Formats: sequence, C-alpha cells, structure tokens
Amino acid sequence: MVASRVLVVASPLSLLPAMSRFFVFVPALFVALVSHSPAAPLEYFRPEQVRLLPGPFLHAQDLLIEQLLAHDVDRFLAPFRSEAGLEPKAPKYPNWESSGLDGHTAGHYLTALAQLSASTGHPEITRRLDVMLAEFAEVQRANGDGYIGGVPGGRAMWAKIGKGDISADSFGLNGGWVPWYNLHKTFAGLRNAWLLAGREDARDMFLRLCDWCERLVEPLSDEQMEIMLRTEHGGMAEVLADAYAISGDERYLRLAKRFSHRAILGPLLQKEDRLSGLHANTQIPKVTGFARIGELADEPRWVEAARFFWDTVVHRRSVSIGGNSVREHFHELDGFERMIESREGPETCNTYNMLRLTEQLFRLDPDPEFADTYERAVFNHILSTQHPVHGGFVYFTPMRPRDYRVYSQAGQCFWCCVGTGMENHGRYGRFIYARAADDLYVNLFMASELDWSERGLRVRQETGFPDTSNTTLRISLREPQRFALRIRWPEWVRVGEFGLRVNGQPEVVRGGPSSYVVLEREWRDGDTVELDLPMHTVIDPLPDETPYVAFRHGPIVLAARTGTESLDGLIAGDGRMAHIGTGPLLPLDGAPMLVGTEDELLGALRPVEGEPLTFTAADAIRPDTFDQLRLEPFFRIHDARYVIYWRHTTPEAYPQLVREIEARERERLALEARTLDVVTPGEQQPEVEHGYEGEQSATGVTLGRSWRNARGWFAYRMKGVAGEPMQLRFTTWDGQWGEQRFDLIVNGRIVSEVEIRPGGTDRFVDHVYPVPSDAVGADGVLEVKFAAKDGSTAGAIYEVRLLK
Repeated sequence: MVASRVLVVASPLSLLPAMSRFFVFVPALFVALVSHSPAAPLEYFRPEQVRLLPGPFLHAQDLLIEQLLAHDVDRFLAPFRSEAGLEPKAPKYPNWESSGLDGHTAGHYLTALAQLSASTGHPEITRRLDVMLAEFAEVQRANGDGYIGGVPGGRAMWAKIGKGDISADSFGLNGGWVPWYNLHKTFAGLRNAWLLAGREDARDMFLRLCDWCERLVEPLSDEQMEIMLRTEHGGMAEVLADAYAISGDERYLRLAKRFSHRAILGPLLQKEDRLSGLHANTQIPKVTGFARIGELADEPRWVEAARFFWDTVVHRRSVSIGGNSVREHFHELDGFERMIESREGPETCNTYNMLRLTEQLFRLDPDPEFADTYERAVFNHILSTQHPVHGGFVYFTPMRPRDYRVYSQAGQCFWCCVGTGMENHGRYGRFIYARAADDLYVNLFMASELDWSERGLRVRQETGFPDTSNTTLRISLREPQRFALRIRWPEWVRVGEFGLRVNGQPEVVRGGPSSYVVLEREWRDGDTVELDLPMHTVIDPLPDETPYVAFRHGPIVLAARTGTESLDGLIAGDGRMAHIGTGPLLPLDGAPMLVGTEDELLGALRPVEGEPLTFTAADAIRPDTFDQLRLEPFFRIHDARYVIYWRHTTPEAYPQLVREIEARERERLALEARTLDVVTPGEQQPEVEHGYEGEQSATGVTLGRSWRNARGWFAYRMKGVAGEPMQLRFTTWDGQWGEQRFDLIVNGRIVSEVEIRPGGTDRFVDHVYPVPSDAVGADGVLEVKFAAKDGSTAGAIYEVRLLK
C-alpha cells in the first residue's frame, strides 16, 4: 500500500449489501432515492477542505482554540521528559495528570492541534504543533528504542510485561493505571499529526513507536496477550491497523490482530449482546478496531460484529441525546431507571468514541441511519458539552430530573472527557460531507464551505439550522461537470415534506425518510440547491419502556431549566472526582411530571413567539408550580438544573404515583444524608479514587451491578470522621454459590470474622458492622480490607458504604 494522508482503504465489494434504488425522472435532472450507495468505500475530506461558517459550531471551534491556547505545552510534555531522563521545562499539570494517568492529555492535545492547524491555519496553533513534535522527537531519541510515553514508572513496568510477568484487572496493569489506554493517546496523536496535518516527522515517530510496541509484546503468548487486554487499552488495535494502512507493512496488521480482545470480539461475532455491566468506554474503541481490521484484512465478519455492536448500543442502550451508559457502565437492557436515578449519566467520551465508530462504519456502508444517529449525537450531546462562554468541558450529562452538569477549568482539570473535549469541538467538519468517486454526499445541515480542490468544485452551505428548517447549497465550478449530489433525507422529515429546488425550480422527489436523494446532472458555476426540512415534535420514550419520556423537535432534544439552586462545584477544581456535582440531589417526587396521553402531551405544546425551538406545555405539566417552564434545545442550557426526561403518567394514576415516589425518595435521601463515603467495587473511578489495592482479586457483574472478590484480599481507603460513631455497610448477593469466609479489617484491626451462606434468592443483602472509634485515626481515614480465609473467598462485594 502507498502512504497517504487519507487512510488507505482495502474493502472488497462483498462488505456492502446490494443497492436498492427507486427512480424518478424529471427534465434535465436525475433524481433518485437510495437507501445504500455505490459499493466502493467513501472518503472524508481533509480538514483544510471544510471550513465552518458563522453559527453554533464555528463558535464552539473558536472557544476550543481559546481553551487550547490557555494551556502550557511544556507542562503537558513534562511527564514524557521525566520518563526519558530529560529535565522537564515546567512542572506537570495536576489532577489526573499527576495521579497515574500522567501524559494522557498530551495525545489528545496533539490531535486537537493537528486538526485546527490544518482546518484553520491558526499560526499559534501551528507553532505549538511544531513544538510538541520537536519535543516528542527529542524524547524518542533519548529513550533510544522508539518509546514515547509519560506513564509513571513506565520503563520498569513495560520491561516486566515484556517478560510475561503480567498482573491485570479492568483498570490496573502491573500497578499502573490503564497504561495502554494512556499510551494510545500518544499513538493516536502522532498518527493524526500525519494524517490530518501532513507532518512527515509525526509519521516516522509513529511507526517507530509501533515498532517498539511490536518488540515489547513479541515474546508474549496469545494467552498472555488476552490477560493483558483485560485492562482498558483504548484504541490500540485501530491505531496499529492504521500503521499498516499508512506503511503497507503487514507486521502492523498482525500486531493489530494481537491487540484485538477476543473476550469481546467472540460474542459479537456470534451476534450475542453480553455488554451489560461492562465499562462502556473501554469497549467502544476496541470495536472501532475490529471494524478497521475487518476492512483492511478482508474479514467481513469483523465488520459485521462491529455493526452488531453499534446496533445494540444505539437502539437498546442509548438515550435521546445520543449518549449511553450510567456511571460509565452499560446497564441491564431493562435498567434505564438506574440512569434516571443517577447523577452520573452518559459520559462524553462514550459519545466521542461512538461517533468515531459511526464514521468508520458509514465509510464502509453509507447507510443513512448512521448519519441520522451521528446528527442526533453531535447536535444534542457533543455540542452541549462545551460551555458557550468560558469553554469548559463536561464529563457526565445527568438524565436525572433537576440535576446539573459540571464544567472543567483550564489548567486544573484533566479528565478523560477534557482530552476528548479538546478534539470534539475541532472536528465538526469531519462528517458534513463525504465523497465516493464522482459522488458528493451531504450528510449534515451545518453552515460550512467545502473546497473539493481536486475537482475544482466549491460548495457553500448557507443555513441557520436548526433555528431555521431550510438550507441552501451554492455551487462554484471552474468549468461545467457531471456528478451526483447525494443529500440526506433525514428520518425526522416526513413522507411528502422533503422540499427540493434546483436553481429556484421545484423538483419532485418520491420516497421517504432516512435515505439519500440523488441529483445527477451536469452542474454549472452558480447553480443552487435549496432544501426545505420541516421539523415536528415527537416523544422519545426510553428504550426499556421505563415511564419517562423526552421531547424532540426534528433532531433537536428539548429540555427545561428548572432552577439554579445549589450548583455546588459547577466549575471544577483539580480534585480527583471534581467532575461530579456535589450539590444536593433534589427528590424525584418533587420534579415536574407530564400527565396525559401522548397526543395530549404533543397538543399541549405552544411555540413561544419570536424564540425559535422554544415551547411551553403548561396544560401537560404537574404540579402547577412548574407551569412556566419552557422547553428549549438542550444544547443551549448551561449553569442550571434541568429536565430532559419527564416522568409520564395518566391523570388518574398521578396522585398515587407521587406518594410512591416520595416514599422511595425519602428512604434514598435519608441514606445519602447518612453516607460519609461510598465505593462501588469493580468500577474504575470509585476504585481509583479510593486507592484500591488487592491480591488474587477479580471483578464481574451480576444483574447489572459490578462486584469484586478475592482469594487473597482487597482494600480501599475511605474518608470518615474522627471521634464520631460510624458503621460500615457492604452488599452481597444472596444468589451466590458457595460460602464466603473472610476477615473485615479496619486500619489493621479485625472488626469481624464474616461468614456468609447463600440463601438462594435473587436479591441483594446489606451487612452492617460498627466501626470501633479507637480504630480511626485523627484524619478520619480508614483502610477497609476484605481478607479471605484459607480455602474461601472474600466477596463478591457490590457496594461499601461508610455511614454516620
């Protein structure tokens, strides 16, 4: 294969389904409705070929540039220089950049610089790109073996792994916090600096880093690789497959296959959904790798497995804004009530990675459903995760009624979603247009200008969408030429309502939503295509029929601001868990509800004059104290509590429902008020936050809840109050097999010798033990340890709470 700045494609015709066409002929113009298009894979345009025009997405891009320039390149590079034995030029950043994920943000930052240098030509962005690449080159020379990494203690850790000495669980590998995930960001940043910005030096460093990786894992058996891949490892399979596409060297494709986690791939190949309880953002990049390898290695079943995953997540596990997961994990298919109750709703990183998977699958098979889904996620989730004034990024977007989001602060917050946030708002031009041979696809309705320089073609898309429901394409050509313009008929435009005019003349298009309308003709300079895209309001229920619904107008999810009280931690500091709001949970029984049939709810909506996409619904909302709530695009709601999903009921059932919710909420909030600290074993963030340690320990999931057990022991550091009476409560499952015998140890003292016999019921059981006051130090910190007796296990433990 030949090196190219556009990823090389090697997809056979057999990867794509047969085309289905319905034709309508009009004078001098060929108009067709297609569900799938020509068999050759598509290509996306280079960043410099798509320019955003004034609108919300250009504003987001401009804010991103401000965010990037507010950071210090030398501080990002400090962990890399230290690990290479070089003197750092500035102290490293705090937060996750100083607590085990040192260096992970730098790869995202490099990608963001490459995107914006190419798409905007911004001189300071380009200068910083030059500096980062020069510094990485110095680090790679100092290391001497191709390695570039900021993983703390990485050289010693990688050496042990290379000898087959591997200790791995979901988020820890040989004592390091997801080191392959961390290093993947550097791989991806270098790859992108080549593919997006054309930097030859980045290409060479990337391939040398891939060579280091190959040498490291070459001695490992397939079994050892699978053990290592238990730990989150980002998109390693995908970047290594891209190394093959860039270089044509088969070694990298073989290496990519070795980094393909068979425990996830196997069930997907069999079209089995075993995702419940898995950490969502760990799995999505793996699947993008499966799709990429399937394309390059002529393995259509791998692409089909990726499509099956996509279908499962989009149709069965996602909410109206296009996001998925609760507390970072895929819950049970009938577990959306957990999402409604939690303040840790869809994670931005998940949607970032689902969009990248969607791009990959759409390129291989331009099914309009991919574009419909992409639009939903971009307009409702991604755009909403950047503050429109100071530019801070969002980690979790709660679906819990009357909760709120937290925003990052430049120089203080370095969560994973800060890293993907640095990329998200600089890549809006990626999916607007695509090409296949002589065909031009228009996928999104976004103010922009395309320069297809190879054809001497410019397309300027002028639109106020979504505030206006129309768009105009203005075509500029050096000379007349014939090609097909394929325009998406979105799923939200009803049959018979898609309006199309060419040079002011209406054209007849027959067909329906979620398809592509094809205009094939000889185009001339100055031609125009005008589209009318009428939007209607619909109700989006949750996939599992939990009785909560959202409103969507066209593709735009509507929400209501409910107040600005107690927005504690709205702008996050550098605390390890500062990405989660600390303000009080407002009770669900006090949240506004919708009362009436679906037709009555839609009939109650009243547009607010002079304010696009804004409605009232006083006749449908209870109690009457919420009559003045206004529904508006969710992406415009910031610095406020809000409602996206509304509890829905009938007038007859409303009084009893309020009483039932009130009773449950009273119990839940009473427990929260007593809670000093809580850990969810088996989940990444709570365990890292609480200093997890263990030996011979494993994790898993039962009925959607994660657990940890041990043949040896495991322990957490929890924060209590010195001198105060406290209780320790942990949760087990009564349906387990076998007896558990273990010591419950607090700060080195055995609090209880625990014996738990299974009761054979499918329910969770809480066990409560007093904490001796003299076992707690002056700082109130407790080491809580579960140590197995000989021949037995400690756990499975599902939750550990320290209570007043």
